[in-house]
Amino acid sequence: MKTTLLAILAIAAALAPARLPAQGTVFLNNYDSRAGIYLYSDEITPAPLGTHVEVLGGPNPYNLYPLLTSAGAGPVFTITAAGLEAFGPGSGSYFDAGYGAVPGVPSSGMAFFEVLAWWGADSFVGADLRGFSPVWSQGVGTADTGPPPTPGLAVPLKIPVWRIDLWVPEPSTTALAGLGLAGLLVLRRREERASREAAGNEATQRERKPK
Repeated sequence: MKTTLLAILAIAAALAPARLPAQGTVFLNNYDSRAGIYLYSDEITPAPLGTHVEVLGGPNPYNLYPLLTSAGAGPVFTITAAGLEAFGPGSGSYFDAGYGAVPGVPSSGMAFFEVLAWWGADSFVGADLRGFSPVWSQGVGTADTGPPPTPGLAVPLKIPVWRIDLWVPEPSTTALAGLGLAGLLVLRRREERASREAAGNEATQRERKPK
């Protein structure tokens, strides 16, 4: 009986999945860094109410994933009235979504981040006003249960969002090509008109020339 029980326990231990290392965590806000999000680059006008924000994170600059909160919300967050110029006039707009885990990054490891912001559309790609931060790296915390450790430890756990200026994207290549073609057509018409006028003047001069 004892031998059978030990055999069952050994089989169960062998079949049990290995415990995965806890993922690193980070606070999903830009309040801690006081780096606001602005409209255009005037450094005065805050990003408008309803501006969408998405935080990307991952193990390296080439593998960044949209981050969800610890409750599974997101990855798109919205700036509310409370976030407009939260630190006074000219301070920009702010968001706070709690905290979340960074895929592929272990507890107390090093992660890379980027923040996207846009307004006037459901997606970043479809928005006329949009901007993004540079990619940066920082240490992350740990949270098997409950919130991550608070700042003050050796590892910073806030997102130091660099100021994001929302901007209107430059004309696409197709649009530029269309403008170039239109310019060529206008130039061609001008040349044709100049040629016709020159021919008409020459004919008039021939008619006026005494025979």
